[in-house]
Amino acid sequence: FTSTREMTHIEHTHLGDTTPLLPGPPHITVYKRRWYILLIFSLVAILQDTVWNTWGPIDHTAIFLYGWTHDLIALFANYGSILYVVAFIPAVYVLERSVRNAMLFCSGFMAFGTILRCGFLQDPYISQQVFTVSCHICSILNGCSNIVVGSAPLAISAVWFPPEERVTATTIAQVFNGLGTGMSFLLASQIVRPIDDMIPNVNSTVPDEELRALERDIQWYMYSNAIPAAVLFILIIIYFPSAPAKPPSVSSYQARLDFMTGFKEVMKSPAAWLIAIGCSIPQGIVVAWTAMMVVNLTEICVGNTCLTQNWVNYLGIYATVVSTIAAIFVARAADKIKGKLKEAIIVLLCLAAVVFFMLCLISIGVFQFGDILYVQIAVYFLLLTGNSLVVSSMPLAMELAMEICYPAAEGVVGGWISIWFNIATVVFLSLFGIPGIGTSWLDYVLPLSCVVAIPFILPIKVEYRRMMMDMNREENSNGVMAFVSNVIHQRPDTNIEANKYGSTGIR
Repeated sequence: FTSTREMTHIEHTHLGDTTPLLPGPPHITVYKRRWYILLIFSLVAILQDTVWNTWGPIDHTAIFLYGWTHDLIALFANYGSILYVVAFIPAVYVLERSVRNAMLFCSGFMAFGTILRCGFLQDPYISQQVFTVSCHICSILNGCSNIVVGSAPLAISAVWFPPEERVTATTIAQVFNGLGTGMSFLLASQIVRPIDDMIPNVNSTVPDEELRALERDIQWYMYSNAIPAAVLFILIIIYFPSAPAKPPSVSSYQARLDFMTGFKEVMKSPAAWLIAIGCSIPQGIVVAWTAMMVVNLTEICVGNTCLTQNWVNYLGIYATVVSTIAAIFVARAADKIKGKLKEAIIVLLCLAAVVFFMLCLISIGVFQFGDILYVQIAVYFLLLTGNSLVVSSMPLAMELAMEICYPAAEGVVGGWISIWFNIATVVFLSLFGIPGIGTSWLDYVLPLSCVVAIPFILPIKVEYRRMMMDMNREENSNGVMAFVSNVIHQRPDTNIEANKYGSTGIR
């Protein structure tokens, strides 16, 4: 099923003494199956984040059953960001060569890790220490998958979607990963019985029957990760091509700089550094804070009544669902209003800083409430609003970085943004390992992350290179070729390779 948009072929044009001829693009074709590809990728992204946040929603339960610590549970989450930094270059290289192969590795690692964890937990002859090791292995493999999930949204939106849907597609692929955090809270709340009701205080004991039931809950909780991982791996084996037969836009047809050349160009761009660091600080901290918010929010009390782990789990569900919906609406607006990505990011971060500052005042007790219900309503509203504002900014930052860094490949640019996001997450989660640091700093980190980010975004000078090429697709072919020629002559070390559609172009 396709809808074909015809355009005049761009004639072969000589682009200088040392530059080969660039062949004209084929008919621009938009395939309906693009939504299936986006769906499968988004489901993988959801599951990857669900596995990443396996233990955060049942922090108290895991500590009680296995004798773990908050530091160990933070380490399981931190593996996702550590592996992103360590294995970034080889994973993005595979992604640039073949999106299909990258997705096979990604889903295969997730399936193997989650099934391994299930197998060790189910075997009664396996010790608790061996199960803990399997959890480390699963988190490490899932961390490798995180590189593809974080880097591929730009690549998928560019090769499958037309310009008027590109920001929306990037947003769906990117924010659905965060939806996995809500999924982990949902699964935990529905499968694992609330331990706060079973152990109201540290001196309480749990009957053996309740203990066995709790262990069975954990087994089913592990299955809820492993079974979808295996199904998605099979679906990707059956059908997940790297690109359609024909491109959806002129810019998607134009071959990109090769991996190393593109990476060097991104590294040399001050704007690429500013946008990556600026938007990754609040995004990385907010996502990591949400995964560990059971530690912080359960300290908020009115009298002898505190927020519970089970209540916080539901808060995590609503926060991720609402932020995902909000990000898609923001993306649709950005698709309609061209050339305002920087301004939109600044507005979103300013509003988020104000909202999180109000949440901070509640956490430290400046705002007092006479009933725990009022606290719950205030925390719900502020966290959902602030989280939605920050999450909505990240896909816009990716698209802005792609416009600035074009014609660097989408996987390279997406990976560049995501690696800084993961560096911010690593730094945040590593703070839990500092002796004596406590958890009171969690009250202040959200508004500070937004305030710190804004000075990075303000000085960026934006040039919408890719957008201008697509806007000129129906104009005289010389206008398009002049733009491409200008980009090439600014990069004398540009390499020439076959593009993803099989033609020879500038790469």
